Amino acid sequence: MQASFKANKLQLNGTSELHPNGYRRNFNNLIEKPEPTAVQSFAEAIASLTGEQIADGVLTTANNLQIA
Repeated sequence: MQASFKANKLQLNGTSELHPNGYRRNFNNLIEKPEPTAVQSFAEAIASLTGEQIADGVLTTANNLQIA
């Protein structure tokens, strides 16, 4: 079986005055291997621009699989 990169998605979870019970923000089309510091900086920039608090995130990677 061979795997090749297809896509990365980042979901940031947090709270804000408008969403005290929480929210999810999704970002698609990330590079194949984002550095942890780049993801952290991106999350901090989003928090700064929106005024929201980000609690955590989920990075999901999709691969194409060739089975044979």
